[in-house]
Amino acid sequence: MKSLLSFFTRIPVHDVRQEPDHLYLLVVVSALIALFPLTVFLITFRFLPRILVSILSLISIYAVTGLLHIDGLSDFADGIMKKGAKDEKIKAMKDVNTGAAGLFSLIMVILAEFYAINSFGIQTYTIILFFLVSEISSKFSMLVGLTFFPSPSSGLANFFKGKVKKYDIPIFLVISLPIILISWKIWLDILAGGVISIAVGLISMQNFSFVNGDSLGAMNEISRAVTMWLICLGL
Repeated sequence: MKSLLSFFTRIPVHDVRQEPDHLYLLVVVSALIALFPLTVFLITFRFLPRILVSILSLISIYAVTGLLHIDGLSDFADGIMKKGAKDEKIKAMKDVNTGAAGLFSLIMVILAEFYAINSFGIQTYTIILFFLVSEISSKFSMLVGLTFFPSPSSGLANFFKGKVKKYDIPIFLVISLPIILISWKIWLDILAGGVISIAVGLISMQNFSFVNGDSLGAMNEISRAVTMWLICLGL
């Protein structure tokens, strides 16, 4: 558990970067991450303008998770938008400089999350579900990507690929069951992360022939933003 926290958050733990195991515990990591924007929102929405509350809540998400995944989204977008053969696309994805496609993807996801946080209905239980379910969906997306798609021969995705067990997804969903049972719509919201994972994974396979850490980062960020909007729309 502590190793997962060290990989997926900036929460200080003692055994930083030890080999992770039991990837189904990503659902617990999701809940811990969601506590940060949830706390910020609950403390501030009664006395600050909603726009400022949304900005602070969004900042808190990336304060606790770091910029690893959103940087992956940027690199992924640069790679798939590059014209040419797969090796040229991979080179563009690994380029340390952010291209126009990467910058555009960052702006779109951040704006989508900001407007979603600024738009959903304010009731105590909806606030809790909004941040919790969107984060669970994002981590479910990465777990699906690791389970069903091949990874390159090296890198972070390959490292986690070797830790995936066939029971990780079922246990992840079983742990999520108390939340899912609140409403059938929550079930759809979490499964949306899996659908996005499959879509991003297929795009990644077409462009790079594998799903790497950048692809997983794209799954995480897109799934969170889309799930936020599904909740805003009452779905």
